Amino acid sequence: MTASHPSSPAPPSAVAKAYRYDWQLFADWCQAAELRALPADPVTIALYLDENPATTNTHRVRLTAINSVHQRTGYPAPGTARALRDRLTRRTRPRPDLRDQARDVIAHLPTTGWPGGLFGRRDALLLVLSCYLHLSPTEIGRLRRSDIIFTGPEIHVRGGHDITVPADLEDPRAGTAPVYLRWARLQAFNDRHPTNRMVAESLLAATPVTDNTIIGTQPLPRIRFDGPLLPAFDRWGHEPLGRSGLSRHAVTSIASAHLSGNARHRPDRTVRHFDDGWTDVVEDVATAAYSDPTDKDESTSQFVDYTADELAAKYDAGIAARRAGAESMAELDDAFDDLDSRTAELLARTEALLAREDAPSS
Repeated sequence: MTASHPSSPAPPSAVAKAYRYDWQLFADWCQAAELRALPADPVTIALYLDENPATTNTHRVRLTAINSVHQRTGYPAPGTARALRDRLTRRTRPRPDLRDQARDVIAHLPTTGWPGGLFGRRDALLLVLSCYLHLSPTEIGRLRRSDIIFTGPEIHVRGGHDITVPADLEDPRAGTAPVYLRWARLQAFNDRHPTNRMVAESLLAATPVTDNTIIGTQPLPRIRFDGPLLPAFDRWGHEPLGRSGLSRHAVTSIASAHLSGNARHRPDRTVRHFDDGWTDVVEDVATAAYSDPTDKDESTSQFVDYTADELAAKYDAGIAARRAGAESMAELDDAFDDLDSRTAELLARTEALLAREDAPSS
């Protein structure tokens, strides 16, 4: 693995005093191995840590030093690769396998009703990410909607994770894809109807999931707002103005409450609607703000049928308008010529006056 380009030297200001020794050690090793130190490839870092044995804490400091120099010089931190993080955060005791326990919890979470269906769908995906895919609470809170891609047979988790798992559509209650699709489609519905009343009515009218439910695999709508995958809600189901994702403590608390059987029961609430006209305004504004000007469908296009006589009349009117415009523009040539002549005359007079003032007096 020879570097195709020489390493860019790190400026002194990019290396914090606490990391000078660790960075210099890494830079010297890269030079000896003919590998690039800045920017470094995650594979280069893995080789460096493998060929320079040390304790886990020492390797963490080395990785932090490498990430720090990269970030301070404008490069992405290469030490955030999932394989490196997993190796340095490996527990001394094996992590308990909570998949079966989580599946039983997910299968009994509500998918309909308000606000129970909202929290149930979100928390089900949280448990899938935590207990099925083994993401940490911090990683779960940082996921964006665009970080997960459903292709039909598989689900891909990006955002630095590079996880690919089968869709397991045969488990409609607690399969990875069914749980994700229920939540993603609810978020897509909220994109088009950004009011809690509309979301609540859709959940109250939704059909509960059973073992015989068939999961559709049609593509998801385009994401209009790439916000957090798992946002925070208040107890009424309202999302905060900042649209922030769940914190590490919130993810841990929610997962622990469900797995221990201590999760709060959320009874269905009646959706009261007072039509003062503002709901339609909110939907119209959201549609205009998030609509793609290149997307046009038949519902927004107007077609008018004309007879042959009407088309001929419109054609003649258009030709007459063009001819009149050309004739009026032709008269502008004389006006511009006259303007140029007057401007030249004024310029000559000004130069004559200035020359007369500069002439020596007799």
